[in-house]
Amino acid sequence: MDFRTDILPHRDRLYRLALGITLHTAEAEDIVQDTMLRAWERRAEWPEIQNISAWLTQICRNLALDRKKHSQYEANLSQSTSSSERLGPATSHSALSTPHLSETLEARESLNILAQLMAQLTPPQDDIIRLRDIEGLSYREIATELGLTEDQVRVYLHRARQKLREQYTQMQNYGLQ
Repeated sequence: MDFRTDILPHRDRLYRLALGITLHTAEAEDIVQDTMLRAWERRAEWPEIQNISAWLTQICRNLALDRKKHSQYEANLSQSTSSSERLGPATSHSALSTPHLSETLEARESLNILAQLMAQLTPPQDDIIRLRDIEGLSYREIATELGLTEDQVRVYLHRARQKLREQYTQMQNYGLQ
């Protein structure tokens, strides 16, 4: 196995995975770099690896989730240290009422909500959602990568989408039916 031909071609897919988890481009780039570094450091294991794509995906996913948990912890810690910093500067109502800014804020908030909901999915479901809806892989490719049957992929995908839709709707309605 060769690093340049067998591992580096996965960078773009790993970047999209990391970006989907962290929602920050710089963090996603760092995670991909760390993934490549870990893969290189573990090159003695390469001959034993059955599916290099799944192996790299797992490394990247774990790094991204760890980084996200760490950044959330730091954010919570900094918010609790100073109540005056938590309140922040006053924002004028007219600045928030501009269509461009309010649409951007709404889109960002929707992405944050969706990322939080996806983080609550069970491991096969969140991987399948990312591989199918973000990466655009076929059912067969997902089944091969995750070691599942195509029927299992379809069932997990349906349940994951249904769960995301229900939870997102509930959050948008402030928990009201």
